[in-house]
Amino acid sequence: MLRKTALLSALLLSACELGSSPAPNILSIEPQEVVRGEAVTLAIKLDAPLPVKIDYGNKTATLLAPPTLRIGGQEVVIDGRDEENGTLLATVPADLSMGHQDVRLVMEDGTEALGTEGLTVLPPPPFLAAETMEEQPGLVTGILIDTIPDQVRDVPFVVTLRAEGPEAARFGGQVMITTNKGRVSPNVSSSFVDGSRQERIVLDRPGNNVILTVRAGDTLIAQSNPFKVSPRE
Repeated sequence: MLRKTALLSALLLSACELGSSPAPNILSIEPQEVVRGEAVTLAIKLDAPLPVKIDYGNKTATLLAPPTLRIGGQEVVIDGRDEENGTLLATVPADLSMGHQDVRLVMEDGTEALGTEGLTVLPPPPFLAAETMEEQPGLVTGILIDTIPDQVRDVPFVVTLRAEGPEAARFGGQVMITTNKGRVSPNVSSSFVDGSRQERIVLDRPGNNVILTVRAGDTLIAQSNPFKVSPRE
């Protein structure tokens, strides 16, 4: 009799216990590369809905409070979320430390989702040479990126960059190259020669609508056409 009573009590206790659904995993972070000092919206895609608190006794499920987002140990405000697509949106702080940073989501119940080195914070782009901007401003007015065809992940390809402006041929500086999906290598080009540069780069992630962004100094920013990067077979 005592054994039956103890078993019944254990079952009743189990029915009244509260639990929570597992923490989701981070599927992707876009972009994975940001320039320090720039305000960029980060999209963190999850593989499942945010956890809920489950009351097995009352058969109810309650959404937990929004998770805490930390990038490189620094707490970041979550601006919004798209439950249908499982995506959280946050603005990257301008003062993040440079280098590879972990992206961590901490749930109300203490469980975590971790993107190890999920974000790379790059230094500001190279300054334009004094002779092109300070002594004679307006000589270089932009950077043109030749059309980029579809590519393959981890297969090097050449992107052609051209300075624009009245004296574009004098430009011999470097530019920063970033992408909206995955990472690009190298991030800083070699020096232009006679106002142009053919830079050999590699992209590490497949995807559609991949776009390269080229920066020179604080003012010159150009973007490529969207193109596809296929998985490597």
